[in-house]
Amino acid sequence: MLRALVLLALLYATNSLVPGLPKRQAAERAVCDAPYDYIIAGGGLSGCVLAERLSQDPSKRVLLLEAGSADYKNKFIKIPAGILRLFKSGFDWQHETKGDKAASGRNIFLARGKVLGGSSCTNVLLHHRGSKADYDEWGNGWSGDDVLPYFLKSQDDTTGRAENSPKYHSKGGEWTMSEVRYQNPLSKKFLEVGGELLGNNDDFNNWDRKQQGAGRFQVSERNGCRESGATAFLEKALKRKNLEVRTSAMIRHVDFVSAAAVGVTYNIVGDDSNANFSPVLSQGGEVILAAGAIASPQILMASGVGPKEHLEDLSIPVISDLPGVGENLQDHPAAVVSFETPKKGVSVTSKLRIKGTKLNNPIPILKWFLRGKGELTSVGCDHGAFVSTAGSNEPDLQMRFLPARALGPDGMTTFTQFRNTKNHADGYSFQPVATRAKSRGRVRLASSNTHVKPVIDGGYLSDDSDLATLREGIKLGRKLGAQFGEYTGEEVFPGKDVQTDEQIDQYIRDSVHTANAIVGTCKMGAPSDRSAVVTPDLKVKGVTGLRVVDSSVFPTIPGGQTGTPTVMVAERAAEFIKDAGKAPAAGARAKQMVGLDSSALVQGEFRGEGNGGMDSTQRTKFYT
Repeated sequence: MLRALVLLALLYATNSLVPGLPKRQAAERAVCDAPYDYIIAGGGLSGCVLAERLSQDPSKRVLLLEAGSADYKNKFIKIPAGILRLFKSGFDWQHETKGDKAASGRNIFLARGKVLGGSSCTNVLLHHRGSKADYDEWGNGWSGDDVLPYFLKSQDDTTGRAENSPKYHSKGGEWTMSEVRYQNPLSKKFLEVGGELLGNNDDFNNWDRKQQGAGRFQVSERNGCRESGATAFLEKALKRKNLEVRTSAMIRHVDFVSAAAVGVTYNIVGDDSNANFSPVLSQGGEVILAAGAIASPQILMASGVGPKEHLEDLSIPVISDLPGVGENLQDHPAAVVSFETPKKGVSVTSKLRIKGTKLNNPIPILKWFLRGKGELTSVGCDHGAFVSTAGSNEPDLQMRFLPARALGPDGMTTFTQFRNTKNHADGYSFQPVATRAKSRGRVRLASSNTHVKPVIDGGYLSDDSDLATLREGIKLGRKLGAQFGEYTGEEVFPGKDVQTDEQIDQYIRDSVHTANAIVGTCKMGAPSDRSAVVTPDLKVKGVTGLRVVDSSVFPTIPGGQTGTPTVMVAERAAEFIKDAGKAPAAGARAKQMVGLDSSALVQGEFRGEGNGGMDSTQRTKFYT
């Protein structure tokens, strides 16, 4: 009781959950003492790439702001199988949609990384690019031929494909592509069955062949450890004197003078005093939003850039009326087919535990710790296939295979509940994914305060073609699962009572979940495209000094996991941010802001409530 009272007294005295708050606030004020050439808002995968590339020039000052923690070296992040401990943890923003109509009105859980490295610290590591046709569809200077060099620039292939297929693979970059250092017997059986039924594919990133077929999925791992944006890119730049990285820094908004971005305002997460800190740009500097497909549109709208009526409803002054901000949300919807097996102890879940307990089996731990091999190097779904169910040129269905029985029909359930389960029966599962989904959702503000989570309409299954794809995926999973020979067991999900198309559709609606590939909410497009938020050079329309560089700019979702395409976008953006001559043609731009009136800063037209300890005259000198 006494300890509780002392804790309450301390909290009351400091009005904060941040240890050493006065010292921390002083450090943030120091961050604001001098201007920056680049302020990167978001330390996820894209932000890490940008921070490394843009800070290579020692004459440029770079500030990276991340709302999550700095703990990207945490053991559960480093160990690939640690993903079982990451969803719905302190490393996860734990977003959810609000009553998706076509998904039986359910709220669908969306995992987003809350740490330096972002979702590259919490995803399933699959190293996919999609197909050339995906980028040809983007157009506007982002065709397959345009982007391939940037995939190659950052890649470090450790599988031998760079020697055999140098047109599509390379060595020496930071972003590793490797094979998982473990194969479960059930995964080997899948390759046998899948190869016979669907054909084999040993390289899903080779654009000279169809994406279709069954095979091993390559992963972003190095020596059996997770490769995140933080380990691959940011870590080597942290010692540079011209790079400043701040974590637990929640961006409140971009600051504008008229329509020119001049900096950002942020708070310390957990600081109930809501003290504001507002670092500013040097003349000609840029703010770069890299906060991801949920937070980037949220920050834009909180800054006055977005749909006019929505902003006015929240009393946010409109800087640029862009109706496309927050629209065009896309994801990979997924379902589950799962079987039990009569073979005891064969599933990866059985190998990870001491039988009948929740205790970790020490053998896989030793394998990983001593040799970087074994069960802990796998996130579970590193074997699978791509399939065309509707006769299209590009596969609409991805089948992920997992050598484990599902705990529920929502695939995220197994990941979030395994740690609390003692007796996990042996089995194997398929996760059908609509890999080129047509459904669209959107992100809207719940409040002008970015500490308040936005309202997300996932739009799952709002296009009937996605439901049809997943229905075929359920049927294919059943067909594959019935051919597992000695491993074949009873179907658990959907179960024998789900047989007709109508019953399968209802099962999908009741259990559809995310495959964690959220993109599209700050769509890139031609200047004449009213729905576009950024032009092909990733500059935000209607303002200056502001870009968006992350998965939110994808016009359409690629047919595969979206981490590696995000690296490509950031890699290319860093090049043309440094050298405008290398940017895709953007066409006509909004009139550039010139001859800024410095009196606007003094007279309060500067859009930022805090100044990080600098008075208005100090700010003015950076713009005159």
